[in-house]
Amino acid sequence: MGKAYTKKEHDKCKQVAEAFQELYAMYGDMCVLDAGDFGFVHLKWFRDGYFDGNTVYTDSREMFDDLWEMWMDYVLLAPVKGTDREELDYDELYAELPEDKKTEYEQKRQELLELSGLND
Repeated sequence: MGKAYTKKEHDKCKQVAEAFQELYAMYGDMCVLDAGDFGFVHLKWFRDGYFDGNTVYTDSREMFDDLWEMWMDYVLLAPVKGTDREELDYDELYAELPEDKKTEYEQKRQELLELSGLND
């Protein structure tokens, strides 16, 4: 059995969920909901009246890392959708970024860590 889901960890998860409000708007088909003692539920890919996927989090750092990965996927993959570059993977697209863009994304990550209360 994993570590106990404490009130402190619940509050941290809540901060992470709130910090990523911009992400939910970017995608438009997802949300993160407080499920009380069960943790936080990330509902994804809303279609035809239901969500196609969900993940339950009781660890704020894991939740942050997953949501950050989705944020990066969006900013890297959305601009190339429907182009010949669509076949490139995440690492290839990231490697092609100018240094100022990489710096901008790292600053965004730090901002989200601060908003999440996870900037240790």
